Amino acid sequence: MPNMPKVIKGFAEETRTLSYPEAIEEAARCYLCYDAPCSKASPTRTDIAGVIARMRSRNFRGALRLVKESNYFPGITSRVCPYDEQSEKVCLRARFGGPIRIAELERVLADYDLNAKTPYMPEIPESIDRSVAVVGSGPTGLAAAAELALSGCKVIMYESSRLPGGVFTKGVPSYLINERVIEHEVNGVLNQLDVDLVTGINVGENINLVSLKRSFDAVLLTIGMGIPRRIKTFGGEKGDVFTGSEILESLKLKEKRLRLGEKVVIVGGGNVSLDVAASLARLAIGSITLIYRRDREHMPVFENRFRFFQQSGAKLMCNTMLKEIITTEQGFIQKVVLQKTELKEVDGKEGVAVPVEGSEQEYPADTVIYSIGQELDRTLVDLFELEVTEQGQIKVDPETSQTSDPFIFAAGSCVERVDTINEAVACGQTAARRIIKKLTSGK
Repeated sequence: MPNMPKVIKGFAEETRTLSYPEAIEEAARCYLCYDAPCSKASPTRTDIAGVIARMRSRNFRGALRLVKESNYFPGITSRVCPYDEQSEKVCLRARFGGPIRIAELERVLADYDLNAKTPYMPEIPESIDRSVAVVGSGPTGLAAAAELALSGCKVIMYESSRLPGGVFTKGVPSYLINERVIEHEVNGVLNQLDVDLVTGINVGENINLVSLKRSFDAVLLTIGMGIPRRIKTFGGEKGDVFTGSEILESLKLKEKRLRLGEKVVIVGGGNVSLDVAASLARLAIGSITLIYRRDREHMPVFENRFRFFQQSGAKLMCNTMLKEIITTEQGFIQKVVLQKTELKEVDGKEGVAVPVEGSEQEYPADTVIYSIGQELDRTLVDLFELEVTEQGQIKVDPETSQTSDPFIFAAGSCVERVDTINEAVACGQTAARRIIKKLTSGK
């Protein structure tokens, strides 16, 4: 039977923030490009050149205000999102001393706000006498709520969990970001913008569509995908099989302690699987092995996340798949059967992982964790009788974000592929602007 991990260590944020003199010096390197490519590459379309210009002149409050006009969560996004693959990638300074460290500069501004005696406060507009219900309080929902509130809408958020924030609260490892930053920026939307939050409520069950239509001018669904995927294996259902989201949530919220063994096998190859492996490496347990069905080059991960994984001491086995889980007579995991794969072209699709016959091998394990993506939770979709796409996501009008029910809008990963938190934020902002346009056009 698996043992409880006894020691938790190394979960403090590991990212160092630049000092003010260092930030000013770094800002001074910027060319202040006209029609700056870094701004165009920013998912939230932040005026990065304008931000840096203010920092060069030591106007940190003005720089912060400019950031927050497009992104209410700079402390979170600058720590978690792959700026090196977004705005920094196109920086014209890249060949001359390296790109401007945009993420680090935004982090300085976010920490400036966090530690200020008087935090940033936006101008609250006059009411436009419109109300919107936002279902879900993750990055997309919070960003949409901020945009709606800053346009004069009354906003009420409904969250099925007891805490707001979604992946902010449950999914981002603490070594990537200080919990104070998350609390500050989430509460900034709720308190500064007067957004009402109702937690522990399941829309569709506790409140029906008729009630929503009676109480609001529109509803925005930002419910994410909701259900972690599992692959079909044999055995291992005695409390020793988990999903990556379960692990991260347990470590973040510390509300339930999972019984983890000393030989952990993680199935997956995305950022969440790396986060799970790096997080578990900080526990006093034995071996951690991440298996991925394709090669390293095909791993859909951010390089900053992979560096944390490499530093953790966890093992990576590429071109490998889980074939079977072998259990004891009592039903607990004893070992797993792994099988090698090779990449081939199948039905015109390149890079398909195909199992290699006769390559099976047994591997010690007493805990298996699946981290292979999520599927849409159809509960609310079916209750509201909304159409879905062939990809299993909510179908919306690409111009308006309206679903098959024109009263209901949808945004975020429940609608389209969203790879980063700042992309999720951008989805929420876009949907909010479309809702405002719809509500104020009279059409």
